[in-house]
Amino acid sequence: MTANTDYPKKYNPKEFEDRLYKTWEEEWKFKPRESTTGEQFYIPMPPPNVTAKLHIGHSVMLTLEDIMTRYHRMKGDCTLLLPGTDHAGISTQVKVEEKLAKQWKDKHSMSRKEFLDECFDWTKQYGWEIQNQFRKMWTSCDWSKEKFTLDDSMNKRVNKAFVDLYNKGLIYKWEYMVNYDPVLETVVSDQEVVHKEEKWKMYHITYFCAGCDNEIVIATTRPETLLGDVAVAVHPKDKRYKKMLKAGKKLILPLVNKEIALIADEAVDMDFGTGAVKITPAHDANDFAIAKRHDLPLDNIVIDKHGKMTEVAGIFAGQDYLTARENIVELLKSKWNLIKIEDHVSKVGYWERTGAKIETIISTQWFVKIEPLVKKVIAWYKRKDFEIIPKRYNKTFEDWIFNLRDWCISRQLLWGHQIPVWYNEDGEIFCGENEADAQKQAGEWVKLTRDSDALDTWFSSGLWPFAVLDNNMWDWDESELMNKFYPAAVLETGHDIIFFWVIRMLLFWYEFTGQTPFKTIYLHWLVKDAEGRKMSKSLWNGIDPLDMIEAHWTDALRLTLSVWNTPWNDLKFDENNVVNNKVFINKLWNASRFVFTKVDSSTTKDDKKLEKILLDNYEYLELHEKWILSKLKYLSEEVTKWMESYNFSEIGQELQVFTKNEFCDYYIEEFKLSDSKFGNEVIIYTLNKLLKLWHPYIPFVSAEIYSKLGFEWDLIEAEWGIVNINRNKKVEKEKDLMIKIIKEIRNLRAENNILPSKTIWVKIYAKNKNAEFLWGVLDLIGWIVKAETIELVDKKENDINLAYWVIKQWVEVYVDTANAIDIEKESARFKEQISDTKEYIAILDKKLLNASFVERAPEYLVRAEMEKKSAAEDKLRKIEEKLEKLMGS
Repeated sequence: MTANTDYPKKYNPKEFEDRLYKTWEEEWKFKPRESTTGEQFYIPMPPPNVTAKLHIGHSVMLTLEDIMTRYHRMKGDCTLLLPGTDHAGISTQVKVEEKLAKQWKDKHSMSRKEFLDECFDWTKQYGWEIQNQFRKMWTSCDWSKEKFTLDDSMNKRVNKAFVDLYNKGLIYKWEYMVNYDPVLETVVSDQEVVHKEEKWKMYHITYFCAGCDNEIVIATTRPETLLGDVAVAVHPKDKRYKKMLKAGKKLILPLVNKEIALIADEAVDMDFGTGAVKITPAHDANDFAIAKRHDLPLDNIVIDKHGKMTEVAGIFAGQDYLTARENIVELLKSKWNLIKIEDHVSKVGYWERTGAKIETIISTQWFVKIEPLVKKVIAWYKRKDFEIIPKRYNKTFEDWIFNLRDWCISRQLLWGHQIPVWYNEDGEIFCGENEADAQKQAGEWVKLTRDSDALDTWFSSGLWPFAVLDNNMWDWDESELMNKFYPAAVLETGHDIIFFWVIRMLLFWYEFTGQTPFKTIYLHWLVKDAEGRKMSKSLWNGIDPLDMIEAHWTDALRLTLSVWNTPWNDLKFDENNVVNNKVFINKLWNASRFVFTKVDSSTTKDDKKLEKILLDNYEYLELHEKWILSKLKYLSEEVTKWMESYNFSEIGQELQVFTKNEFCDYYIEEFKLSDSKFGNEVIIYTLNKLLKLWHPYIPFVSAEIYSKLGFEWDLIEAEWGIVNINRNKKVEKEKDLMIKIIKEIRNLRAENNILPSKTIWVKIYAKNKNAEFLWGVLDLIGWIVKAETIELVDKKENDINLAYWVIKQWVEVYVDTANAIDIEKESARFKEQISDTKEYIAILDKKLLNASFVERAPEYLVRAEMEKKSAAEDKLRKIEEKLEKLMGS
């Protein structure tokens, strides 16, 4: 090896993390290499919104995806982690409109092109920022294949998909009840609506029977909508209304004074209220469904999409719905139709992106017909064509997949993939991949106008795992990447977008390719604060991962996000854990530096040659060497097994235990004392394999150490840490017994207050053939536990001055307590210190309680006295804790 100065004493990731990543990226280390296993491993990275800022959830995603990618790259698979960003139709348009508003502009005063240019300028700025942040997490994705969902190539793919589905009759245009945001002026999906409980009023209103003395009372929170009522519905089995239904009676609509039907429908809950509900199909989704079943008018719209009363509302036209409500209630009172008003809590829909109250309106929109698509997904799901990890999310998946409704894919946005549909002057539809295709269908001289709506962002995102692989824009079957990597090995994402993204991809790609888009769906956990609360702006408990990287660097953060968490349960994030992981990495750095300084430079660094040397000379190896190689073999097998089953938390824990306890605390200590002929080969071989096993988790420090130690190749390109030396379970049992003996001797020292600097006398009773090996390691045990003398005895000791512990029926350890602390003397010393400290605090108190001193002395002097008092109180508390612990012992 080279001179010691080549390996800094201090672990300082600032010196190598940036440098290593830049080198890897410049040297194309992240690009797919030819497979040595015959297998491919592809992960399509979930594209973050270009408006997004890296948050701790992104960090979990990137860490897990990079762990998988680095493992499969080292394993020899042809590996691709493909990055990209999403144009985020709604989010981006909201941000751009906010920006324009500050400039006293709005989209209505601009052409479509001008507004889109503003959006593209925005995404160029923020798209670069989010990907730069992703680089800060040091994700080893192939940046040369980076995609943007609004690239020209992606737009062509989206148009082709739309046309394909339209021509199959799987996309249609229809009038339906939808959610509408009056601020952004677009339709939004049910899943994007956030319902909040609010205090409202419940109005009980009488509907008189036409031509009879009967009446029906209905209850509503929106009396203004009664102007659009087309019927009142009751349950067909409700005895209260059977006679009226049989007689075909009609009701008088209050204020409007026109007759409306009384209908029977099983959707009505006859046990709720009076069992009668008003039917306003233009303003309620349930009413819309009932009205369609009974062929009632659907377009009696009294409130427009901006919350204003329409001309249908008569004298209330032009009023906002709240003003109209007040006026209508007063009029109902005067007409004796209002029975009573009660307080009521209702769930009201809002859209969190704009804060707007959602209106439910009837609107003509584009839809995807779900039933034919979902049948294929369900069939392949039942055949286990793809796997969901963890399995508990199968229930969530089933709740969605078995209850899907047709999907509204049109949005009234300028930013996004414009729907590839054109109309002639008669409204006839011409669907094509581009305007030329549509014009060809319509005829050369027909004037066409393009549909102004954009597609739901999830439509283009649903094409992601396929479309990003395509390098031939028009022929789907001639893509080299597609043929090589599809389907993806893993889709890794948050469990909260099963419906939004995962299911949409499955729907599309079973339809387009007849194959699953991914074999495994890995759903990661949420990151919560240290108290287990969900992170939110209102609680001010969010964690910026870039702050963590700045303070503690990437390896420590990656380790925190992936290890020591119950697999797939939400993670309670505590910065102290990041600090502790940095301390652990420092331990690995120092242990490796020790090896660097102690191992002869002539020792080969080729792990295959090292392995052959150790196999050929195995019988000459010492106990601790056979033991560490056996434990290394077990570690390699376990880490590989869990990597294949995606159990990343367990892997990390096993690696940390081996590194701290077995390699550092025991093996290296024995290496220091040993003069084994093959000691250098064993420790170098062990460290080589250990660094390889660690690399997916802590890529930078592992790669830097690997390079410092002079191993061949860059660690990112090295083979996975497979160990071909068999386990020796007999040696493991012997060594485990030795470790238990050492631990118990240390425990006895602590329990009997024997200072670490003091030596002890130790006796070990061991009467069993399995303990014969102890003769060979007795001096080593004595050195580790700082024993002045140590011996094996064949009889149990009865001396009351010996502290002892039974390890097994046939093994006991005895420690003399002659060097124990004199508790009485030590407690007296502590009490004296406590008395002195209290006296000092009293002096400071007297000074600080003196009003003259506090008022007249300089502020810095008063503050200094207060700091002295605080330090004294802290010292007092610690001494009292020591005394309490001493007396408790």
